[in-house]
Amino acid sequence: MVDLFATRFKELIKEHNIKYDVLAKDLGFDSKGTIAKYANGQFKDIGISFVFKVAKYFNVSPIWLIGLTDDRNYEVK
Repeated sequence: MVDLFATRFKELIKEHNIKYDVLAKDLGFDSKGTIAKYANGQFKDIGISFVFKVAKYFNVSPIWLIGLTDDRNYEVK
């Protein structure tokens, strides 16, 4: 799950052409290093609140973000 999250997170960052420092500020982090660590899969435990924050920011499904579906817009019913 962590590797797929990192891959998809990096993909979103690249697609939106956003810099790590801007994303860090927008998500409430002090350092772009934290964002880099998430994007590079260096965190083994990804908090659900972070997943939801990223999903909301990029307007994608959190279920897709963690790799449980290939549908970016998947909605839990």
